[in-house]
Amino acid sequence: MIYSTLEFSAAPFHYYLTFTSRLTLVRGDSATGKTYLYQLLEDLRLIDKYNAIKLFNYKSDDFHNGLAACRDKFIVIDNADTILNEEDKKFINFEKSNQYLLFLRNCDGLNVSGDSFTILKEKNHLITLQKEMVLP
Repeated sequence: MIYSTLEFSAAPFHYYLTFTSRLTLVRGDSATGKTYLYQLLEDLRLIDKYNAIKLFNYKSDDFHNGLAACRDKFIVIDNADTILNEEDKKFINFEKSNQYLLFLRNCDGLNVSGDSFTILKEKNHLITLQKEMVLP
């Protein structure tokens, strides 16, 4: 894994994100902070310690080729279910050198495990990723 934790502060919140899977899916209703977290990660990647972070969203130029060129990256994709095609999903499933943080609602076509599913939780200004219970 590229990162097992990401820890940083953005007043008034402190973020402590732990990862137990190469593929982490963040699900949640609208206005729960997913896109805001994506925006914070845009700044975080400028710090040397976090320079392996590579971000994509619907505004990314040449997204599909950009994704396919990534190796040894912590790839973050906002609104992933609207921009990923089948080739992108195959790349994510089989390019094992990368770690992925995907903000999406539909995981069809992705090889996920029970550890992949998380939701953002806030308590006392601490934001964490918590495992989401997935029913069979």
